[in-house]
Amino acid sequence: MKDKIYLHFSLGPVQGFVAQARRTRDFWAGSFILSYLAGQAMLAVHNAGGKLILPAVTDESGKITDRLLAAIEQREEGKIVSQGPGIATLPNRFQARVPDHFNPSACVEAVNRAWGALAEKVWQDYVQPVARLGRGTREIWERQIAGFWEMSWVMGDDPALLDRRKNWRSHVPPVEPGDKCTLMGNYQELSGYLRIREKEQQESFWAALRDKVGEYELAGDERLCAVALVKRLFPLVAAEILWPVPRRYPSTPYLAAIPWLAGVCANHPEEARKYAVEAGRLPGANRREEPEHFACLQAALAGNPEGREFASLDGNCFHKAALFNNNLWERGTVRAEDTVVLRRQLASQLEKLGTPASPFYALLLMDGDRLGALLRKNSPEVISKALADFSWSVKDVIGDFNGVTVFAGGDDVLALLPVDGALPAALALRFLYTRSFANCGIGTGGGTISGAIVFAHYSTPLTAVYREAHRLLDDVAKDETGRDSLAVTVWKGAGRVLTWAAPWAVIGGSENNVFDELVKGFQGSDRGSREFNSSFFYNLRQRFAILKEETGLNLSPQDMEDVLAAEYLKNRERQCSPEEARARMKRLLGICRRSWRDEEGKVHKAEGALTFDGAMLVKFLAQKGVVW
Repeated sequence: MKDKIYLHFSLGPVQGFVAQARRTRDFWAGSFILSYLAGQAMLAVHNAGGKLILPAVTDESGKITDRLLAAIEQREEGKIVSQGPGIATLPNRFQARVPDHFNPSACVEAVNRAWGALAEKVWQDYVQPVARLGRGTREIWERQIAGFWEMSWVMGDDPALLDRRKNWRSHVPPVEPGDKCTLMGNYQELSGYLRIREKEQQESFWAALRDKVGEYELAGDERLCAVALVKRLFPLVAAEILWPVPRRYPSTPYLAAIPWLAGVCANHPEEARKYAVEAGRLPGANRREEPEHFACLQAALAGNPEGREFASLDGNCFHKAALFNNNLWERGTVRAEDTVVLRRQLASQLEKLGTPASPFYALLLMDGDRLGALLRKNSPEVISKALADFSWSVKDVIGDFNGVTVFAGGDDVLALLPVDGALPAALALRFLYTRSFANCGIGTGGGTISGAIVFAHYSTPLTAVYREAHRLLDDVAKDETGRDSLAVTVWKGAGRVLTWAAPWAVIGGSENNVFDELVKGFQGSDRGSREFNSSFFYNLRQRFAILKEETGLNLSPQDMEDVLAAEYLKNRERQCSPEEARARMKRLLGICRRSWRDEEGKVHKAEGALTFDGAMLVKFLAQKGVVW
């Protein structure tokens, strides 16, 4: 084998498959299937005598060490995998050193074979029995399954080709006839009927399929294409094709409520039990969320097991707005109108369980910076070792902050968390990433990672949240802020209400960051001990708008501190000296100025004009979005 023959392989579309999701399980399933199929291509290289370099999936003896790839290998050998991995760890692109005679078509064939087997299992078990009610359903199925994946590869002697391959975008979704899928809007839905003329036939097809799979798997307003249906029903057939995977995945309302749930289970277990009994009468309430996913819930339930039924309720049961939303509670023959009284009673009981659950959760997306440049300066084996060390620990870090990992492979991370866990988790992962590179001999600044956090209302479509996270990461954290940075957006209602970004160096570390003290100042035990309140922030914005309009001048940092301190001391509840007031305002101003890194890595801060998104982010984090 020549030393410099590299294969660079890419499987897509990524965002077109992962992002189009109506529920968190779709989101997870898309990531997992993509990783599983990439693993098939990697295994084809491994079995042909090639050496996977990025990602690092084997030890020095050539034995596969990645859990997902090892499970794929066992299944390909005909072995039963009873407890396979449930997290995607293999990226959609890889680099390998291959024999001179290796033909990349083996990777393409491996992916198509695995995808075809998975799709055919879904067809045989669930679609074929009702296909007679459709029009051309099998033809639609075969067209969409056969033509979905785009696989590209290149061979050469430049290790950095992997990074350039990452930027190629050649996949154009096909335009298909007929009514479109409600999840993947470029594709025709499977019944083959036109709703404008054949609504009855279309609904008969989907009603029959819904009866076959169950209402939990297919909502009453969903009409899916073949690709979306495979993604949706993958957990139902995975045990036979791969290994058992989770059939339930935490919903966004549940993720948002986790810290509150833990508090209720720990402090009000009897009230929680009574609420669960009443809520159990509501159709759809017992969808069985799984508190075992979350460390804080496990700790709370360890001493109060009577709260388990409460912690297992559907996430919509914990939010008053969701209880009043009729669209969420129409189940089969039970009309939403018939449950109005019960839902009002439950909403009233929620008020007795303490502070309302937050309606916001967080999506965390992270990606390593300039991997191609690192590959040109360091051996691929060293880079791969650093990335493997990092990704190995991602799940544990996310779990420490009560989140769930969707994907953790190479330099990429995708996770869902409660509001109060997102920033600490991002800081901890950034520390872990840089330490992994340092431990491999690549010094400070050599391996950096950027991140994006989207704090979204639980009712915001996941597709929109995921796409916003990618925009935030690529355009704001990397391009505008200069990489090695974090960008944050709060998304409420129709779109973003604030965006804030800064280099990690400005934010601080996992043990002590710029937001900690400011958020604590918003959360005093009584009004007199709080350093900040909501009215102060709104008055602050108005004050500076007036000053700028009247004077036409940008104030100096000292002048700004003086004006803010004077505004701050107007509140009689605050007992502090003018010096302390100015010190508090100086801390606040630190996050109200734009900062960025230049090409040499030096951090700059803008003088003069302020952005108040930093201050509003403090308010959001302190109140967890409950009051805006």
